[in-house]
Amino acid sequence: MKAAILAGKERFEVKDVKRPRCQEGEVLVRVRACAICGSDLRIFHGEKSIDVPIMGHEISGTVEEIGEGVKDIALGDRVVIETVVGCGDCEPCKRGEENHCLNKFEAIGHQYNGGFAQFVLVPKRAVKQGCIIKIPENLSFDEATLVEPLSCVVSGWKPIRTEEGFTVVVFGAGIIGMLHSELAKLKRAKVILVNRSAPRLELAKRIGLKVDQFIDLSKVDLVKKVRELTGGKGANVVVCACSSRETQRQALEIAAVNADISYFAGISKTDPLNEINTNLIHYNELHVHGANSSSRKHYVEAIELISAQRINVKKFITHRFPLEKIEEAIRMLEDRQTNALKVVIDPWI
Repeated sequence: MKAAILAGKERFEVKDVKRPRCQEGEVLVRVRACAICGSDLRIFHGEKSIDVPIMGHEISGTVEEIGEGVKDIALGDRVVIETVVGCGDCEPCKRGEENHCLNKFEAIGHQYNGGFAQFVLVPKRAVKQGCIIKIPENLSFDEATLVEPLSCVVSGWKPIRTEEGFTVVVFGAGIIGMLHSELAKLKRAKVILVNRSAPRLELAKRIGLKVDQFIDLSKVDLVKKVRELTGGKGANVVVCACSSRETQRQALEIAAVNADISYFAGISKTDPLNEINTNLIHYNELHVHGANSSSRKHYVEAIELISAQRINVKKFITHRFPLEKIEEAIRMLEDRQTNALKVVIDPWI
């Protein structure tokens, strides 16, 4: 089979490698599409390490081979593959919260070979957990690659309180910030999308993103503007969907009393400390939440949202590339001049 092997910093080698064979409890999936994620970019640039040569975790495809003992999965099933693989033994895993695994979960495309190949082998532990999730016929394989990022967004919203007409500020006009915005609108929020520059905001407008107000950080006093738009109260929910220290600080400053704040995106693990005014949390009784990946139940919810067209993800898919051009695909995704949002790799073209 063809596979894009990560051969070093910023270098892939696309070559023929031995196709995996199923052992007991395993499942082989024919990859029909695998989208490039922001974490893939960090891996490509050597900022994040993985334990395997084949990355890629936003995967959709069909079941090609089934190992002995596997039940409820049939050849030809159309599926997505959950990224997170928990230990299966700790209390969170037993509750179906494998992204909270106490024994440090593993991941497809990180500890197990991923989807930048024609086939991906799903290990026994992942199959047992239920990581192979069927998708309906009306969901294209390209659209299904958005299930993984949307599942993370769905997971991030679980601790957040919502009510009719509440105001949400989303920092970051990348694909994750856009998905947060769409989900917030489904929850009947007034949504304010904030970005550090105008081009991404203009792109969001062109694709018809469901947002009430766009704010270019380079042109306004954010705290003053948000207070103005909310009658002086501040935002009821603030989502930090970009890796920025300043954003994490500003989130506290624009939040209303008793607001929810999601630190959805982290900052550098090599320099993770941030100076924030904790008195804002104390006196305004703010609720600050973290967010880390997702579990099977969030995938199921994301599939339902997309297949029912409650969130139309087609508008986010801007480019498709063959496996041989994966480096070009990454460069395009990083080049803001190309207006690339979600770039999909098809290993069969």
